[in-house]
Amino acid sequence: MTQPHHPPTAAPVPWRESFLGGSPQAEAALFRTLAEQMRAVQIRNQQASGQSRPGRTLHAQMLAGIVGARLEVNPQIAPGLAQAHFQPGAVLACDLRLSFASGLAHGGLQRDMRGAALRLHLPQGGAHEILLTNFPVSHARDARQFVEIATLMTGPKALMPLKMLLRLGPGETLRVLRNLSAATGGGRGLAEEAFWSRGALLWSEAGPVRLKLHPAAAVGDVPAEGESVAAHFARLLASQDLAWHLSAQRYQDETRTPIEDGCTGWSDADVPWERVATLTVPRQDLGTPTASAQAQALDATPFNPWHAPQAFRPLGNLNRVRRDIYAASAQRWAGRDG
Repeated sequence: MTQPHHPPTAAPVPWRESFLGGSPQAEAALFRTLAEQMRAVQIRNQQASGQSRPGRTLHAQMLAGIVGARLEVNPQIAPGLAQAHFQPGAVLACDLRLSFASGLAHGGLQRDMRGAALRLHLPQGGAHEILLTNFPVSHARDARQFVEIATLMTGPKALMPLKMLLRLGPGETLRVLRNLSAATGGGRGLAEEAFWSRGALLWSEAGPVRLKLHPAAAVGDVPAEGESVAAHFARLLASQDLAWHLSAQRYQDETRTPIEDGCTGWSDADVPWERVATLTVPRQDLGTPTASAQAQALDATPFNPWHAPQAFRPLGNLNRVRRDIYAASAQRWAGRDG
């Protein structure tokens, strides 16, 4: 039998984070302003949806909520990636929330980006949450641009390209619109969707990585005409287990694998993907009272990439601003302290 090839174990490559404004203090002040701007986005979404109270600022519409999935660590995981609870053959209980990315719920037949939020239950207690979206890189270069685009996307959709053109200029507008168009492409079911962390996160002593959740096998079944992706996913899961592999790219250097630039990908040719684990959602009927109650409870629970052990904390300014924005959003829509 051919044995898997793993890169030789070596000391992590030196890396660092750079703060917007030149210091952690300046960045923190900026993030307070950005959080208030996202608060305004949350209020506009509330008004547009006619809700009596604010909802999630982003990823408002859950497509499926699963309690009782499992993440099995690759028995032959590369030694450098075998960190903390990611030990060869370990099995972690996992909750999974699949969603549309928009801050407004819709009928489910419209084009929209998709997200996957994993909550891993750790053996020693606590959780490790991993949030991913179905495009390899962010549409925004940094935290400032992320909030500016989110603000521009509220209001009439027909005016959004023009507003973006006036604020970002032609080059950046074209790049952003191409990114969003590719990520919202229709036709795929959730079972054949791939999701990326887009930004980097720390992987304990291995240093920074980016993650990808990709289908373990082709399903060969796409949503029928008029069938929502949520209904299609439920139909598939009623007849079979569904599985995705979780893989990682390791940081190389700031040129090939930038940490602070969210819209620049880490090239597959330069940085190979290494299998970390396999996520399996067991066959089940999502329409039962028990499954529905579990999904509702999951949908009422905030997810945040900073709900993670310090050794696996998110990296880069786009991730750092999410700590503040997600917490503030959760405080308002769920009545929690974030």
